[in-house]
Amino acid sequence: MPYQRFRLFGPLRVAYYTRYPQKAKPLFRLAADREVLYGPMILLSMDIFHANEPLADWVLNDWEDNVTLSSPLGLNVHGWVDDKYWFSQGGMVFQANLQNPVLAYLRRNEVSAAIRNLYNNFVACSYPDVNAFTEEYHQWIHGSGPFYKIPDEARFVNRVRDTLVREDGETLWLLAGIPRRWLAPGRKIQLNDVATYFGPTSLETTASESAVSARIQLPTRNAPKTAWLVVRAPGGRRIKSVEVDGQRWSDFDAAGERIRLPLKSGTMQVAVHF
Repeated sequence: MPYQRFRLFGPLRVAYYTRYPQKAKPLFRLAADREVLYGPMILLSMDIFHANEPLADWVLNDWEDNVTLSSPLGLNVHGWVDDKYWFSQGGMVFQANLQNPVLAYLRRNEVSAAIRNLYNNFVACSYPDVNAFTEEYHQWIHGSGPFYKIPDEARFVNRVRDTLVREDGETLWLLAGIPRRWLAPGRKIQLNDVATYFGPTSLETTASESAVSARIQLPTRNAPKTAWLVVRAPGGRRIKSVEVDGQRWSDFDAAGERIRLPLKSGTMQVAVHF
């Protein structure tokens, strides 16, 4: 079968509770919430299981290809999704900014999947007339649901922040999840004192046809052991050479589109040539 319906753990929609002996069943609707809206995705977001473990493959494949592509429990509005709509409509449930795989994809360096999820979540839940997010959506393109949802908005903003600045253990990643067009000629990225576990960090980039320049101030309060600047140039252009403060710098990974930054205080100037 091309698709499987979402698993029912017992004959009732409240099956989540029937699996565990208890006297009270206060919120039957949480059967669906706990299986999908949170479900195993929270284990990846909280790094209980690392995003590159085999279990993460199973969770993400099931999320993308099974539970979010059918609606037997009313978890989304898609109905049965044709193959041609997999990229645009898979991977999200009706409360798209409550729990989603964006952070897991960033940790796996599957940036296109993370960006796709962010944009789809935005479109599904945005009220453009008041510039606010709803809790849920029940019709494509149009925000709906009972009320505006500040926590879900905060989750979305936090995931956008992760595309720009993200901690991973003792490592700091800069610009690791941004769309390539953000580094197109004439574009500029500016971050001022972004709060991180390591302390505030600042960054400013400018781009031309053949180079990207970045002015960076790394955090020093709890200095990271490693700091990477990722340069996702339009068209996937390979890095040819790098300069740090006017001196040639050889510690970069052209295939990985990243430069290992020197761990120095103060502002550094990085020039990346293609």
